[in-house]
Amino acid sequence: MKKILMFLLCGLLFIGCFDDETIHADYVAYGRVYDTTSTDPVVKYISQYYYKYNKIIILDPLPGDYMFNFQSKHDVNMVQPPQDQESLLKRLQFLEEMFLNGYSDEVKNDMFPNIIILADSIKNLNTDKEVDIYTTTYYIAFLVNDGMLNKSEKEKEILSRNWNKTFLDYCTKKIDWKVPEEFYLYPTDDEFNKKENWWLPIPDATKKDTADINLVWERGYPTGNWTYYFAPYPVEEWGYASSSSKSGYLEKFFEFLFTTPQETIDKAIADHAKLKKPHDVLDQALKDDFGINYRTMVYKAKK
Repeated sequence: MKKILMFLLCGLLFIGCFDDETIHADYVAYGRVYDTTSTDPVVKYISQYYYKYNKIIILDPLPGDYMFNFQSKHDVNMVQPPQDQESLLKRLQFLEEMFLNGYSDEVKNDMFPNIIILADSIKNLNTDKEVDIYTTTYYIAFLVNDGMLNKSEKEKEILSRNWNKTFLDYCTKKIDWKVPEEFYLYPTDDEFNKKENWWLPIPDATKKDTADINLVWERGYPTGNWTYYFAPYPVEEWGYASSSSKSGYLEKFFEFLFTTPQETIDKAIADHAKLKKPHDVLDQALKDDFGINYRTMVYKAKK
């Protein structure tokens, strides 16, 4: 009985996340019924989300929801999560903690996809691999199954970073969000693509050496891939390869922000002025356009 009471209490607290608003009850697109007066906390939550943001959360995905977009077909297969109230409520709460809570109402209105899908399994048919997030122009699907719910606190932090990075990548590619031009090291892709810009050779280095990453940061790049370049064939010249395009530079900066410990980021930008400038421009743009601080937006492990 105690467990049941705690579950019902969690449900009541959960649906309280939305402010009191006008009562709605309709049958809308995608064949779902939305009723903000429902006593089911799951139905009430997705109904309030729909009427507040004019966007949809799908908890029972069918092929028609995710495979087709007018004339195009998405090569993905999804499995519905268990449809009992307790399972669905846990999954919605997980999505809130890992992702939704990091964004303001304005961002949800203006930049969120038309549809968010929660699935028990998401398989990319192009790669034949299971994925934990899948994006298209009009929806983002999140994998929220028992395995996800049972992740350790540290694993949840990593997952949250990945989901938020993927969403920001989505914003740049799907809705054409632009970062200020002063963010970039070079004004054009042609400049980024010059070998002397993206390639940092390390004299006499070998595969096992992996030079100091500070050499990459000093040039203003957030990441570098330790690899080789033929100079000329068959001589292998080892060094760091960095982004060779503007879009790649932004994507790698997101990766840097969401996969690097904050103390490492802080020291890197303190020590390297060419890295600090783009960091500060991107940091401010995320605050201005998304209302987010990348340092605090992701899930934080509970002690």
